[in-house]
Amino acid sequence: MNIQRILVIVVFLSGIFCLKTASADVDVRQQVIKLMTSLGLHNKLYAPVKISSDKSGVISITDEGNFPMQYMIMEPCVSADANMVIDPNIKIPSSVDKAVIVTHGWIDKAGSDWPEDIAEEIRKKVDPNEWVCIFFDWRGGAAVVNPIDAVKYARDIAGPRLAQAISKLGKFEHIHLIGHSAGSWAIDSAAKIIAKEKKPEIHLTFLDAYVPPGWSESDLGNIENYKSKWSDHYYTKDITLSSTQKNLTEAYNVDITDIDPWIKEHEFPYRWYYATIAGEYRNSDFEAGDKVLTRCKGLDYGFDRSLEAGKLKWGKSLTLQKGNEAIKLTKP
Repeated sequence: MNIQRILVIVVFLSGIFCLKTASADVDVRQQVIKLMTSLGLHNKLYAPVKISSDKSGVISITDEGNFPMQYMIMEPCVSADANMVIDPNIKIPSSVDKAVIVTHGWIDKAGSDWPEDIAEEIRKKVDPNEWVCIFFDWRGGAAVVNPIDAVKYARDIAGPRLAQAISKLGKFEHIHLIGHSAGSWAIDSAAKIIAKEKKPEIHLTFLDAYVPPGWSESDLGNIENYKSKWSDHYYTKDITLSSTQKNLTEAYNVDITDIDPWIKEHEFPYRWYYATIAGEYRNSDFEAGDKVLTRCKGLDYGFDRSLEAGKLKWGKSLTLQKGNEAIKLTKP
């Protein structure tokens, strides 16, 4: 079997090279698929999406795919529609009509990390008879050398798979999608699909959204002719420079650079967003023990701008105008 595995790797690498250089790329791709299937690797080619629940009641959606297999060999048009493997023990009350989903970005994961922590913290704040809290893990598509490849996977495969999984869980009237960096394209893609199929009220929260060179920031949150949506975007001016420091045309923008008490970095927005829910930073965060700053001109930002924080606060959010020059949160 070791020899077979080596053969698979050699053929795989040769196939990828051919896909980029040969005119008969489809034929080469089919040959690679046929060989891998004959070696019992069918499950790698057709990686499913697994939906399960933990003891707290938070639901996990895990995309088992990865960039080389699903994007380069199988192609997005095939991989976007995945087999859903749902844990039969998941019990969602029929009264639940709202969902919040949290996901990560490039070279990151969701389980046992901050997306799961945020989902669990929100669950403590909401009525379990109304809300289901979810974290989405697409680490196989995010674990790539080039962050642009992560964005491609997020938009073309992870997003459609997430939309499909949400549809399997129920028909929700309100869906809040929270995504960091490249994960912004996963939640945006999922929202566009859900808007066409189910037409719920959609809230998109972008955390330091990553916009690759040559891509349009106006694509994020742009669900054409769809009025039941609102988006907010929290970002810092860090080492990622202009790629994540853009005011999004389709979102209400908030610059939180100044309230980062440490070195300005790309990860601060999700640590801060967690703190706006819990009232304090996680013990594992650099900012643990620091005051959580959320207010500017009488209005609190972060979790307070969501329906989970209350109908009145959400109602206020809906009055805020998208595409604004960013509000800047500052230290006292």
